[in-house]
Amino acid sequence: MRGNRRGIVYMALIVAVLGGIYLYTELQSQIMTKPPELKAFLSDEMQKEAQMGTYEWSSLGRSVIADSDHPANFTYTEENTVTASSGQRLYLTPLVESEKVPYVIQSVLVSEIGKPDSETKLDFSINGDAAVVSVPEGSGDFVYTILVDYEEKGKAVYGLEVLVDVLTYDVDKLLSLRTPYTGNASRLLEIVGELPLPGSGYLQRFLSLDTEMASYGITVYYEPKEELRNLLQYPTSEPENAVYQAMEKNALALLSLVENAGKITFQMKNEPSEGDLDQSSYEKRLSFTREELTEKYGPLDQILSREDLFRH
Repeated sequence: MRGNRRGIVYMALIVAVLGGIYLYTELQSQIMTKPPELKAFLSDEMQKEAQMGTYEWSSLGRSVIADSDHPANFTYTEENTVTASSGQRLYLTPLVESEKVPYVIQSVLVSEIGKPDSETKLDFSINGDAAVVSVPEGSGDFVYTILVDYEEKGKAVYGLEVLVDVLTYDVDKLLSLRTPYTGNASRLLEIVGELPLPGSGYLQRFLSLDTEMASYGITVYYEPKEELRNLLQYPTSEPENAVYQAMEKNALALLSLVENAGKITFQMKNEPSEGDLDQSSYEKRLSFTREELTEKYGPLDQILSREDLFRH
């Protein structure tokens, strides 16, 4: 009997503790002193947190008004910066339980970093609890401003830096990999591995070398990340889009670093590879020759030193 009573007492204590935790959690959800975080997702592996700006918030009879600068003028860290590619879908969602803190995402605006006057409205759709924005074409450093209405509790403005197809080159590292020979396969793999992808939706998996002809060639193969299957933006030359410009810069870098290379080719497809290289599955092809790029830019041996072309 004594053992049964002790078990009942223990059970009652456990229930009381769990009940206390539940009540504390409920109370905390009711006395939030400011709006919740807003998360940005490109995929399950790529999650960022937007910076909170101006907001109004009411809870248990208390009201808070916080004012801030325009999000275009915020200082962003890696945690608040998304690296995206044109055409990718960006998901924006506050971290709340909607039945406790109902909300409506009212608008998503985009401006150039440091230029709030350049602000324009973006179209978005709603998928579950998230606003879904298709990243528009055009490379650069942008800020997304998101306005969320938490209905009876207030409103909040959030800022998120979005780098769209911005290329950064480690010029010193690349110069250390310079080689006179296209046939130096291990060095070519290192060089290509150091080159920025032409868009964050791209993956580079294969490389082939043509050392049979006098004008030696290098072919780099690109495919989409899984979340951009059938959505990868291809390069266009008339007019030149950001992907074309990125591939041209990578061709300039390769021709500068591989002395006897005469032609750089990029091949692309819109489905991820499942095994070894299948050249027939690549439906898009873009080539640059040393002759045509030299005519356009001048001698290529020191082209990597041009900061107007290569972001260090």
